[in-house]
Amino acid sequence: MANKIIKTAGIRGASGLVGTAITKALEKDGWSVKRISREFSVQDVKGLGLIINLAGHTINCRWTNKQKREIRKSRIETTANLSNAILECGEQTPALFISASAVGIYPSSSTVTPESAFDELSTERGSGFLSSICEDWEREAMKASVCTRVAVIRLGVVVSTRGGAFPKLSLPFKFATAIRFGSGKQPFSWISEEDVVGAIMYIINDQSISGPVNLVAPQIIDMNGVESTLSDHYKTKLKVILPEFVLKIVMGGSYRLVTEGQNVKPSVLMSKMYDFKYKTLGDKLREE
Repeated sequence: MANKIIKTAGIRGASGLVGTAITKALEKDGWSVKRISREFSVQDVKGLGLIINLAGHTINCRWTNKQKREIRKSRIETTANLSNAILECGEQTPALFISASAVGIYPSSSTVTPESAFDELSTERGSGFLSSICEDWEREAMKASVCTRVAVIRLGVVVSTRGGAFPKLSLPFKFATAIRFGSGKQPFSWISEEDVVGAIMYIINDQSISGPVNLVAPQIIDMNGVESTLSDHYKTKLKVILPEFVLKIVMGGSYRLVTEGQNVKPSVLMSKMYDFKYKTLGDKLREE
């Protein structure tokens, strides 16, 4: 009997929301998964078939100068170190490096239509804190592309019942209270946890995919649409509007996370005929 080939993947950020989900999916698919620690070396990545970089300090916090430094450092330095390690692997270079980024690389939008949505070919960039981080984050990841396939996954808001930002957003609706943040016209680019995992597995198995990949659902929706969808699902009775000036006081600079958004579409995944499990937010909510 021939020996079974064990595929080995290394994950930085394996204990997070996406990390735990993709670890489970990889193991189900026959991969051996090892966690890449904060203090990793070249030896830790040599010979791996796949590296997935999901590390990053949460952005869902008050953006003090200290927190901003940690948000940047946790993304840029880790990614730079991984790319440098990959470049030193020689004949044992990993076949694929998947590194996280975010849709925050694109400019904030005031128009939410399919025609105005940004995709992977869009060259426009935002001007704020998150956009600059995403640009540096991706630049460090792509340095490894001289010796391996690199895919940069630009994540939207991950909708999951297990954690992340969405349970906090939806919590008031569960108590029959609809919350509107700011104008409500800001885009909401999201993706289900299941489709994050599905898309990553799709990228792993399709060797023609490289470069930036928008991990967002095909639905184009703004926060008014999110509010309406959640209100219908949870049968809310009370509506509260939180104006921008209140959010600035409560959240500091991070208020932009809820008052601004990027209008993004997943052109790469759609062109590759990826079949989204949840195409609309209502589809996802009905599965709760």
